[in-house]
Amino acid sequence: MKKLLAILACLLILCSFAACAAGSKAAPGNELYADQAAAEDGISYGSIKGDGMSEKASQVTSANGAIEEKIVKTVNLTVETKEYEQYISAIRSDVAAAGGYVETSSLNDSYSGRNSRYASFVFRIPADKLDEFLQKAGENGKITFQKEDQLNVTLEYVDIQSRIKAYTTERDTLLELLKKADDLKDVISVQERLSDVNYQIENYTSQLRVLENRVSYSTVSLDLYEVERVTEDETSLRGEIKNALAENWSNLKQGIRDFIVWFVGGLPIIIPVAVLIAVAVIVLCKVIKKRRAKKNIG
Repeated sequence: MKKLLAILACLLILCSFAACAAGSKAAPGNELYADQAAAEDGISYGSIKGDGMSEKASQVTSANGAIEEKIVKTVNLTVETKEYEQYISAIRSDVAAAGGYVETSSLNDSYSGRNSRYASFVFRIPADKLDEFLQKAGENGKITFQKEDQLNVTLEYVDIQSRIKAYTTERDTLLELLKKADDLKDVISVQERLSDVNYQIENYTSQLRVLENRVSYSTVSLDLYEVERVTEDETSLRGEIKNALAENWSNLKQGIRDFIVWFVGGLPIIIPVAVLIAVAVIVLCKVIKKRRAKKNIG
């Protein structure tokens, strides 16, 4: 029995050292520790440049084979369109055709302010269909802003895999110890550690699924604006003058429209106030005339 407890204690100490070593591997910005950890685990990292990306997809080689570089892509788009409903219908169809889905959406379909509607979406698009989807996003509207970010999560991915493997090995060892334990205290001790190990496996497995989803499905955030005039691409002096004139003309029309709406909407208040002012002016004029007449008589 003492021998079993000694084995269990040694196992816990080794696991503690393994956790510390894993933490050293995950430390960002420390390439030396990362390389040492990779060598210890039999993992060879391809050339990773200072920005975390390489021009070609490098590979992370493990004992189980080659794993392609894990890249998380995020795209932000701003789109203008004259056909608001048609664009929304088309973009939803494009998302479905690409095998993606709408994660969040917010639509403001009421006319207010500058008399325009707008909507915002967050789409999840399969990474291999991203370029095709972005091209279609500009077919039914005008893309006025586009930004794409890429995040290399290969090291994080491999680190999580290593932790799952280490905890799985420990779990198998604990199960073997549990079979051999014949003392209640030993059984309880092994079961407590086994429960903690199972929790860690579930936790890291969940993190791995989330990471795989972020890699497999790129995130596209799209802000859509309904406009009367789509912004032109011209950057010459002539083009800038043309855009400025068109913008000012649009503002003038919008201002006239806003004034008409304000005036008509305010008539229930304007008419009574105007009547009261008119009555007050008439009474005031009569009072002034009477005073002048009295002065003339006197």
